[in-house]
Amino acid sequence: MRMFAWVMVALGLAALPVQAQSEAVQRLKNTRECVNCNLQGADLRGLNLLGVNLSGANLSGAKLGAGEMDLNRTALSRANLSGANLSGADLSNVSLYRANLSGANLTGANLRGVSLVGANLTGANAQGANLTGAVLVNTNLTGTNLSGAILNQAFITEVIYKNTRLPDGTVRN
Repeated sequence: MRMFAWVMVALGLAALPVQAQSEAVQRLKNTRECVNCNLQGADLRGLNLLGVNLSGANLSGAKLGAGEMDLNRTALSRANLSGANLSGADLSNVSLYRANLSGANLTGANLRGVSLVGANLTGANAQGANLTGAVLVNTNLTGTNLSGAILNQAFITEVIYKNTRLPDGTVRN
């Protein structure tokens, strides 16, 4: 009986983060915002996230879909998107001010006009991404793969390059 009680306690404690996460997802659906909430590992595929406010949210490892995902005009300032799969996503005109995109998959993403001021893209894969008109100021590009990325009219200054693969395939340190 004592063993059963410990198993129930362990299961109950393990379920708490999942319950909190599902409450955060429900809040996002109902209010179109989830500021500073924990959506780590959440499955958000199929949700319309156009224009939602996820500032400061932890979306590390979240399943945000691919290909047709439209996050245009979404507030993602200071959001934790580390390890998020954003391949093929439309992030045009999104503010990613001080966002953590370390290890994120941004392959083929539309990042036209995006603000990456103070953002951390350490180890991110942005191969083939469109960064036309993007603003990269104090952006950490350590280990970032930008091969094939389009950087036309991008404003780039005070960027940290370390083992960064540039659009032409060369590596900059």
